[in-house]
Amino acid sequence: MKSLFGIFIVCLFVSCGKYKKPFITFKSPEKRLTETTWRCIKAVDTDGNEFEVFDHLDFSIDGSDSTFTRIGNNPQLLGGINNQVGLDGDVVADTVIGSWTWAYALEGSFNKQTILQNNPNKNLRVISLSKKVLVLRDESVDNTIYHYAPL
Repeated sequence: MKSLFGIFIVCLFVSCGKYKKPFITFKSPEKRLTETTWRCIKAVDTDGNEFEVFDHLDFSIDGSDSTFTRIGNNPQLLGGINNQVGLDGDVVADTVIGSWTWAYALEGSFNKQTILQNNPNKNLRVISLSKKVLVLRDESVDNTIYHYAPL
């Protein structure tokens, strides 16, 4: 009985160790990612400086198409596409629509710790993904970490 319990505990740690949070969940990463529209609550650069970013991110899966919609004013996230500057010098909010997929891993499986986006091309590392938290590190540019909460 003790060995069976030990095997269960080891399997629990191995299967749930993909992200920092949640420790255990019965929802797939896709379900947690696509259930809500995410809004950026803060961004942290590699020097530890926090700054605000207006960014709303919505992931969806429609059949075999995986799309995202991003509404924001950060040129880094928008890829410099159609960024217009307002009278106050800030970038005006714009909308970008593109496709996303999980990164590929060995033997045709997917690495569900990395999101690949196009328009613009982004490599986003999933640090934390739960019903209430999404934390992404932008590995395609400067490793800035973006913290999101449900809108």
